[in-house]
Amino acid sequence: MKTFLDKLLEYYSLTKEDYFELSKEVTLGDVPEYTNFKNIDECANYLKKKAEANTKILIYGDYDCDGIMSTSIMVNTFSKLGYKVGFYIPFRETDGYGLNVERVEYFASLGYKLFVCVDNGIVQYEAIDKVNELGCECVVIDHHTPGETLPNAKYIIHPQVSEFGDINMSAGCVCSFVSRAMLGYFDKYLFTLGAVSLISDLMELKGYNRTIVKVGLEYLNENMFSNLVSLLDSPKAKIDEFDLSMNICPKINAVARLINDNKLFNIVRLFITDDPTLISSYSKWVKAVNEERKRLITEVSESINFVDDSKHVIFPILKMKEGLTGLVANKIMEKYNKPVFVCVKEANNPNIYKGSARSKDNFSVVEFLNDNSDLFLTFGGHKNAGGFSFNKENYDEVVKRADEYAINHPFVENKLDKYVEVNLNEINNENYDILMTFGPFGQGNPYPAFMIKGFMVDSFNYSADKRHIITKISMNSSICYFNYNSEILDYTKVNLIGKFNLNIFNGRKSVQFIVFDYEN
Repeated sequence: MKTFLDKLLEYYSLTKEDYFELSKEVTLGDVPEYTNFKNIDECANYLKKKAEANTKILIYGDYDCDGIMSTSIMVNTFSKLGYKVGFYIPFRETDGYGLNVERVEYFASLGYKLFVCVDNGIVQYEAIDKVNELGCECVVIDHHTPGETLPNAKYIIHPQVSEFGDINMSAGCVCSFVSRAMLGYFDKYLFTLGAVSLISDLMELKGYNRTIVKVGLEYLNENMFSNLVSLLDSPKAKIDEFDLSMNICPKINAVARLINDNKLFNIVRLFITDDPTLISSYSKWVKAVNEERKRLITEVSESINFVDDSKHVIFPILKMKEGLTGLVANKIMEKYNKPVFVCVKEANNPNIYKGSARSKDNFSVVEFLNDNSDLFLTFGGHKNAGGFSFNKENYDEVVKRADEYAINHPFVENKLDKYVEVNLNEINNENYDILMTFGPFGQGNPYPAFMIKGFMVDSFNYSADKRHIITKISMNSSICYFNYNSEILDYTKVNLIGKFNLNIFNGRKSVQFIVFDYEN
């Protein structure tokens, strides 16, 4: 008879030897040497010499969580060495992504002589050429896909270009290695920010990335850095990768989705101060922005009433923040089960529509955009999500082609085809602990789905308001199906599909089997 561990090994296609290697305790000594980045010492020494010479330095970041972590790591690193540098987070709606010529000219006019691009720069050729033309210099610390040629930067530190390894990592993580080279040690707080960026940017949690996240989580729980912990909805005795990916990182991302003025910089200020009063103030502000984000998304999504059944794609033009288009598109898609392209007018040019697309399996957003590239000014993405811009005059033709593509590529149900089958007595604290040794979970290392086969429907117990199924299995375990689909009651027995969740109440630990689907 297979043990719970055997079932997990089979699910992940691991041998016991693989598992022992995967689950072993790791320390900073297991993290690859920073010198695996080619030229990193030369770059670090160059940056320090520029700071020593009182060169005016600007850290130019990006508006997502990875960009915020990258910027914060570099500003903190210079500060620890006794140097003050400037930083800038571009405004999503008016600056767009990455260093641009206009901003180079503006900051050069303010006396900045060295631009350090973090989480951008690897394809910002024109802007970096302008840096050089104005007698300034540029360092690029990035992780995005390089073009056929490299920008004319003084130094480039990049996982691929610098030959660090086979797995891409986030820009924030790269910055933590540059920080190590500059400081002479890995600062625990800055290392943790790098680990957070690995999770936020959906990097594969394999190899050294997985090790870095494990060490980062250990540092976070050991030190409870208030800059991060203050963003949690409620205090946690132990913080895990899910707290980062589902609670902390979305709040950081929310700021640039809504804020398009100088208040945007508060999100970096939160991570570069150690003043408890300021940390409390900034974190409360970030939480308030996030609540506004949720309110706006719900409001806009519910205002869409799509009734034209002859159309196979939803393509609204909305008045809203550009940074919310992807989230709103996803909400509408889930409501109507059709591909969604949400458009807004570009802030600087109302004759250009910009936006985000969301889809499900079989309708490939990136394939559609590539096949119709003649209509788009800019585009990018992957099979289920993408961004785009096009001239207003092309709107009708874009909608027509999207509809034709949707007819030929209807959604297919993306059913999970892989489960770990468990019986009721396997849902316990001991097995939950075994499951957690396979973490941290994320891109490239998914959290498994579990199945309880043949559960008798008449065994269900319900919450007082009858909205939820809450059925005790033992003193320390239960089955929970929140806001359950009432159609489940039409069957005699069902297969329950769900996940394990640890519940702690009054110091007592119990394991819940959280149902998210079922089969009859």
